[in-house]
Amino acid sequence: MVYSHPDKLLIDHLNNVYKLGKEIFARKKLNFDNQEEIEKALSIILLAHDFGKATSYFQQKLKESSKNNVEANKQIEFDQELSKHSHISALLAYQFADQILEDKTLVWIVFINVYRHHSNFKDLDIMLKFDDSDWLKLEKQFRALDLNELDKITAEISDFNFKLSSIKFDNLKSKFTNWRFRKTLRTFNNNSNKDFNYYLISNLLFSILIFADKAEAIFYSKGYSFEDLKKVTLNRKKLPDNLVDNYRKFKGWDRAGSKINERRNEIYDEVIDQVENLNFENERILSVNVPTGAGKTISVFSAALKLRNRTSQDFRIIYALPFTSIIDQNYDVFLDVLNHSTIKADSTTIIKHHYLNAKKYFFNEEEKESQKLDYDIARHLIESWQSEIVVTTFVQLLHSIFSNRNRSLIKFNNISNSIIILDEVQNIPHKYWKLIKEFLSDMAEKLNCYFIFLTATMPLIYNEKKKEIKELAISKKDHFNFFDRINLDTSMFNQPLTVDQFKDFIEEELIKFNDQGFLIILNTIKSSIELYNHIEKLISEEVIEGDLIYLSTNIIPKERQKRINEIGKQKRQIIVSTQMVEAGVDIDLDRVYRDFAPLDSINQSCGRCNRNFDPDSKGTVKLIRLINENHNNKKYASYIYDDFLLKITSDIITELPRIVGEKYFFEMNQKYFNKIDRLKSNDNSEALIRKIKNLKYEKSFFKDENEEIFRLIDDDYNTVNLFMAVDEDSQELWEDYKEISALESNNIEEFMNKKAKFENIKKEFLSYVITIPKFTAEKHLEDEQLKNNFNYISPFQVEDVYNLSTGFKRGEIERETFF
Repeated sequence: MVYSHPDKLLIDHLNNVYKLGKEIFARKKLNFDNQEEIEKALSIILLAHDFGKATSYFQQKLKESSKNNVEANKQIEFDQELSKHSHISALLAYQFADQILEDKTLVWIVFINVYRHHSNFKDLDIMLKFDDSDWLKLEKQFRALDLNELDKITAEISDFNFKLSSIKFDNLKSKFTNWRFRKTLRTFNNNSNKDFNYYLISNLLFSILIFADKAEAIFYSKGYSFEDLKKVTLNRKKLPDNLVDNYRKFKGWDRAGSKINERRNEIYDEVIDQVENLNFENERILSVNVPTGAGKTISVFSAALKLRNRTSQDFRIIYALPFTSIIDQNYDVFLDVLNHSTIKADSTTIIKHHYLNAKKYFFNEEEKESQKLDYDIARHLIESWQSEIVVTTFVQLLHSIFSNRNRSLIKFNNISNSIIILDEVQNIPHKYWKLIKEFLSDMAEKLNCYFIFLTATMPLIYNEKKKEIKELAISKKDHFNFFDRINLDTSMFNQPLTVDQFKDFIEEELIKFNDQGFLIILNTIKSSIELYNHIEKLISEEVIEGDLIYLSTNIIPKERQKRINEIGKQKRQIIVSTQMVEAGVDIDLDRVYRDFAPLDSINQSCGRCNRNFDPDSKGTVKLIRLINENHNNKKYASYIYDDFLLKITSDIITELPRIVGEKYFFEMNQKYFNKIDRLKSNDNSEALIRKIKNLKYEKSFFKDENEEIFRLIDDDYNTVNLFMAVDEDSQELWEDYKEISALESNNIEEFMNKKAKFENIKKEFLSYVITIPKFTAEKHLEDEQLKNNFNYISPFQVEDVYNLSTGFKRGEIERETFF
């Protein structure tokens, strides 16, 4: 008998993975020309991925690993290389595919999918390369295979008429070592007319394999049947397309009680009308470009539901945002819509996925009480996006589309056949616009997806005039003209100020407008703390009055959220912040003062002023330009932002009148993004496009000495995580963390138990963690305190290094950073 896992026959595991993977694929609607070939390739991958477990080496390892003795462990270590199964499985799968598939690139895809199904992708040519030691090992493994058992498995599970017992190892080896093979590979690499097809196919098949393989193994290990597995992973939920319509009626939003609500209703109706008349076979790249506060979120959610039902397909709705900090509020909106319907909003209906959220998965069974799945099953289902609605981040989404990582690609098959909403899409770096444009267009067509770009400041990734993107809010110019809530005051832009000069200026403003709320957004932690301390002194000396609040990533998340919740509860508040407040934080102040930044960031700042449209008075956003007199008058903006964007913004602002009404923002933003599109370099995008099409996975997404890899967030700083024990709750959490860290994790079960226990405290635990540059921490803390994932700052140290108002003490020689 040949086994795949302890007490599980290989034939049973392969049969289950084969059936599950084939069913997942059968439910997909895809638009590849060679669909039948792709399905055959998947069948071979699913069938053959564990053929290498039929070696005597693997079977011996399986037997010995169940024995709890030292000699067994020595034996396992001795045979470790020969007991590995992925490479020899891939070799057999290659021979299998080479006999059946006409497309030889698909044969390679079969090989790399099986070869790397327990690891990450490397570049195609590296994965297809063997050295002498590889062939020696593979030949030993081949000789140790039970080929007759594999013939039996093949015949029983599949319709393929192929006998592995007929394979001759020398013939197999010659296929990889002859000149024709290398010539074909060179031809593939040199073909500049390729599209993204093979990359999309490879990722899709790999995702189906690793999802089905891991799900089958995890469910089996927990005592669940294959029917249980299918029920959880294949059952889909219907979502009525009138969920938002009914919710709006319940809230009374369909009845306009004011001019702004009347306008929001017009935008809603317009978006829905366009969706209902969409040419959904050809119009797949869509946009909703309307001002902040126009009801974009609720409108696009309704549009997605209607599009999903109109196409009569179970499209997932994936709602992606640029920042983790704003996921909860959008998730809560969708959850509230679901909870005011007959839908049971469990994890099969909606999940949120980012690095902070706990891996907990709940489901309902008919009328039974909601049940929670085991941690490793829950983690698998959440990380593979096994839900109708997924609320997540750009990083999670785009680093799963553009990735070589096994763990990220597991969700790729659930990204196909989906409606993907990119909220605040202007946050995608301009150097990737060409890549995004070409790739998403291919992905939309081939994987049958829809993309909706959602923003008040639409970047020129796609050109509306050339009909590359369809706007759903067709009267957007009228909508921007209507939302005339603020004036952008650029009168001081050409008069650079030092921080000391700005202190004097803001003091005068605070005295002059003594009954109005202020939001002051500066670019660096150091400058923001310096200003906060000055205003705090003014209040203590009774020069001004007001409730002073400081916000930045320098304070622990728990305290940050508490302060955000307090905004708006006092009549006169003065908020000093860094740009973190632009990230969808729902606050509304009378006056905003913003240090120079790219125009899209300035727009975000404007969205924090007179947000709720006070009809009696316009809000004011005053743009200033701070310079550092101790650093050759360098702009503070240059510490944070791309000089390319700052130059374009400066050129635009110089052309503007001193006071710019919000109704002119649409035209201003168009000029900005047109100029970026005209002047930007496409070098990064073009290099990535070439590498991705050639299946250069590592050089595209992991490491390339010559060219840039795809990386959504630049990580140029060497940082440390500090756990600040500022109260009794934090001290208890740290003790819990120490207990969890001390647990044994010698096998997968112990490891998962350890992970599950941390998940239970993760959100609370991280609410006491700040991430700061290592050079900042080194001035206050010893080296040994900075070597762990989380570094403990005890109650005795907190007073020395952490200010309860402004956070970590930066010191006089602190460099300018935004975090």
